Amino acid sequence: MPNTCVLCNAVLPQGITCESIFNEFLALEFNDPSYGRVHFLTVASYMVQHQGYSDEMYAWVQSALQKHLEEGCATELIRQDMAKGPGSTKGIRRPLDAQPLPKIYWTMTIADVVAQMYDAESYCKLIEQWGRTTLKEMGPLVLKKI
Repeated sequence: MPNTCVLCNAVLPQGITCESIFNEFLALEFNDPSYGRVHFLTVASYMVQHQGYSDEMYAWVQSALQKHLEEGCATELIRQDMAKGPGSTKGIRRPLDAQPLPKIYWTMTIADVVAQMYDAESYCKLIEQWGRTTLKEMGPLVLKKI
């Protein structure tokens, strides 16, 4: 009997969680460079959809996803920016006492990737699609500062 993730609405087989899939993806990416080339998108998409980032990080990640996916910015440049950006001055993770974020009904989740992937090429294409979907739908999570 399937279960549903309360954070991203992914429909998952019994006994499987989004986190367990994410950990499998990280193992693939760290052990095989042909999977690892999309690591930034994997982490960003998972963390955004699972409310893992601080408010400041949501704004930074939205910008980084736009730079990477729409402008072709290399992930190495994004990593360098991260090292001197919000990760160096503020917390990356969402504090436990932070205000709840708006609920988003994501049209693509980590469960969609795992259900359709069959090799490194399909994995990378699906992760990129997941990243694009996350970027397109994450607007309500980015708090606008006045």
